Amino acid sequence: MIEFRNPHHIEPPGVLRQILSHPANDTEVIELAVFQEHRYAFFYWNKWVQEKKPKNPPCLVSLDWHQDLCCPCDTEKEWLDKLDLTSDAEVALFSWAKLAGNNDGHILCAAYLNLIGDIYVYCRQEMGPNTWQDEELIDTYGNKHTIKKFKTYEGLQDALLKSSESSVFFDIDLDFFSVNNGLSDGSFEFTYLQEEEIRTMLDKDHPLISWIFERIKGFTIATEPEHCGGLLKSNKFLDLISDIYFNPELFAPKCNWIWKPKY
Repeated sequence: MIEFRNPHHIEPPGVLRQILSHPANDTEVIELAVFQEHRYAFFYWNKWVQEKKPKNPPCLVSLDWHQDLCCPCDTEKEWLDKLDLTSDAEVALFSWAKLAGNNDGHILCAAYLNLIGDIYVYCRQEMGPNTWQDEELIDTYGNKHTIKKFKTYEGLQDALLKSSESSVFFDIDLDFFSVNNGLSDGSFEFTYLQEEEIRTMLDKDHPLISWIFERIKGFTIATEPEHCGGLLKSNKFLDLISDIYFNPELFAPKCNWIWKPKY
């Protein structure tokens, strides 16, 4: 193991993290983490579970153009079983150097270690005729995790509002806001959701977002600019999320939810 200069503050490279008041109550705080590589979400889901030690881990609600649902292979399971989840150093290095570099394996690796509960992914990527069928994963401790994929926002909302989920990790990959993703289909041409559609979808009073914010325990955002059609496109969507939810903007001093009093 590499010796870190500051062993008391170890995170994956290039991450910004902020402590925020809870969006729906005054008795909790949550953390929001922004990073380029989506696999770094694994580090934060583990960090938050290690800190809070919930009886059951939060479910994951993810908005992403891709599914990011590749199962860990036998070799990866061996690595995961040996991983010291209490060591930020080990988990940060693992997230950087051993999780799949194309950022498609972090969700089910986290489920395999019971860092997240059931999984709800609203995505655009189709993987064949069985794309939208539910799947299951049995983790290393014998727990069952249901994996649900949704082609529509309404489908995701209907499933969650009818569920008994009581806590949530909310996860957004900014490439979700692309419709035709030119990096995925080889055309290198992109089309995008309109700003008003995004604002409506993410509005705090939308039934789905209200449901999530009542239960949220952590918020992760992956910027992945190459999958957004460029850095400026990615920054535009991050700025839009900041404008919808925060005043002053994300990572500014005294940043808070726009509907809550300023500090």
